[in-house]
Amino acid sequence: MEFIQIANLTLPVQHPAIVIALFGAWLYARIQYGKSFADQFSNAAFLFVIVWKLSIILFQFQLVLQAPMSIVYFNGGIYGFWLGLAAALLYTYVKKMSSLETARAWAAIVALYPLALSALTSTWAIWVIVQAAGSILFFFVAKEGLERALVLLLFWQLLFLSAEGLLFGTESLVYIIVTAYLIIWRKKYE
Repeated sequence: MEFIQIANLTLPVQHPAIVIALFGAWLYARIQYGKSFADQFSNAAFLFVIVWKLSIILFQFQLVLQAPMSIVYFNGGIYGFWLGLAAALLYTYVKKMSSLETARAWAAIVALYPLALSALTSTWAIWVIVQAAGSILFFFVAKEGLERALVLLLFWQLLFLSAEGLLFGTESLVYIIVTAYLIIWRKKYE
């Protein structure tokens, strides 16, 4: 795991990459769908980050009692990450956000995350560009059918994760769960 230092704060490089991808997806949503959807998307993204960050109180309560500043420096770990993702997905469900718009914002996150990760670690490879370019094809295939485009995007990402030996990791599970959620949600409510 690589780390990045921002002032006095040292973070795993994945954290700022997630924030960059979320910001890029918000910017895409703002330009493409307007203020209302972008606000809902940013609320879901903010909820994800806040729940993930503050879940340390839930999962490491003794540590927080002994060192309250740990809230600033640590997060809820993998359990907090899943809790944050569940909170964000629940928010999109409760707000009945459009599945097409949400899926396209998700595709923007999926396309931007590997690019942000490569930029932050200065490890550019041609396959990162190919991965991002393939992810961008989602926007063209989505016109033919959202479910097909989501499954294609999922398998495209899993292909690259398997090449890195990360097929059975958290990132793969996130792709699978969010894709399944978006497909089931679309079939049920639209």
